[in-house]
Amino acid sequence: MKIHQLKIFAAVYEEGSFSAGAERMNATQSGLSMHVRQIEDRYNVSLFERSSTGVVPTETGKRFYEAAIRVLDEAENAEAMLRDLSGAITGHVRIGLMPTFTRSVLSPVLLRIADELPNVNLSVQEAYSSVLSQEVVKGRLDFAVVPAVDTVLGLSTTLMGRDMECFVCSANNDLELGETVRLADLAPQNFILPRQINARRPKIDHYFAVNEVPVNAVMELDAMLGTLDLVTQSNWAAILPGILCLSDLDGTKRQVTPLSDPPLFTDYIRIEPKTRGLTEAAQAVANIIQEELNNALEIEPLSKR
Repeated sequence: MKIHQLKIFAAVYEEGSFSAGAERMNATQSGLSMHVRQIEDRYNVSLFERSSTGVVPTETGKRFYEAAIRVLDEAENAEAMLRDLSGAITGHVRIGLMPTFTRSVLSPVLLRIADELPNVNLSVQEAYSSVLSQEVVKGRLDFAVVPAVDTVLGLSTTLMGRDMECFVCSANNDLELGETVRLADLAPQNFILPRQINARRPKIDHYFAVNEVPVNAVMELDAMLGTLDLVTQSNWAAILPGILCLSDLDGTKRQVTPLSDPPLFTDYIRIEPKTRGLTEAAQAVANIIQEELNNALEIEPLSKR
């Protein structure tokens, strides 16, 4: 039996359907179905109960999955050993980033990886922290970068940096803002805020309550770029991470002003499975992301935190 067939079986098993498994393997649904059927026919077993809604593993399928995962882990360890012996950093690295990072640091990260790690194949998933955490737990991502929240069971965390939350409004807004802004001193504002499931929302709500921030209206929107567009074209304002707004610091479209008296910070962490350390390739990618984040956080006004 080929390693590739074990990977296909594991993908279908973990995703719960041939269609999702095919998307994960970048293959066709019919191709995956054929490979699984070949295993079943060769050994005269049934690995899945098939239905229109997906597949459910049989008892034989469950036991075979446990054995297949052990073989795949050993095969990956053997490949890693050969890569170490060869001295070249190679491999497929799967990472998860928030929209904040994909807008601010992803481009320089990708350019550096293409230049410094030409033998590394990188896959990037953009999502919010709740989704990314689960993807790491399930082993679909090597690591992800998320805001610091309560530790998720089974994950280890590494602090990457501290960002300043900023008041963001249209460049045409007649507010007179200095280098920083105390929200309690402003007239009641219309705020665009992330939904409650977003890791940043409870911190923002607590900040508003403790500091008696006057609020006229709240619109909930879990779309960073959509929020920025709406702010540009209206009298709605937003509270956004500083690095998300680096391209707006010239003030032509939006005013970006860090919060003060008191400031509000967001810590970024890297999350990865506790039971499996990063491969050499994943660690090299993580190092580049860390360096580019450091560069972004050194840009004024974020560097004044």
